[in-house]
Amino acid sequence: MIKSPLILALAIVFLPAVTAFAGTDFPMKCTNCGYESHVQIGGGKLFEQIAGFCAETGKFVSLTWKRGTKKPEPFAKLWDSASGEMIEIYKCPACPKPFMPLRLKPTTRDIPGFDCCPKCSKHTFRVEMEGVMIFD
Repeated sequence: MIKSPLILALAIVFLPAVTAFAGTDFPMKCTNCGYESHVQIGGGKLFEQIAGFCAETGKFVSLTWKRGTKKPEPFAKLWDSASGEMIEIYKCPACPKPFMPLRLKPTTRDIPGFDCCPKCSKHTFRVEMEGVMIFD
């Protein structure tokens, strides 16, 4: 039958295009203190995103903007003496306080590139693998 090869061919052509700009939602849990949260990293086909943790609200937050438009202006810039980098700080979308974007290490789609729990500061923040998903 022609239907199976046609469907396979269409899937091969369109699947990479659909996921090309997709971000990832990581359901995470700390094995030390039990803190749980979903962390969304990356943007979608139509938007870009900066994710971070707001210490004031105690939640992961993100700023989003339309892909191809200007990135939001930072609230402030700080120099990191350990890395020599300038770190841009942004106003939290949920409160008037600032938040720092997640500083990610090179990684794969299976893990988010950080493992430090925002509540207990231990390196025990892990992905609960059964729920990792790509969003658009």
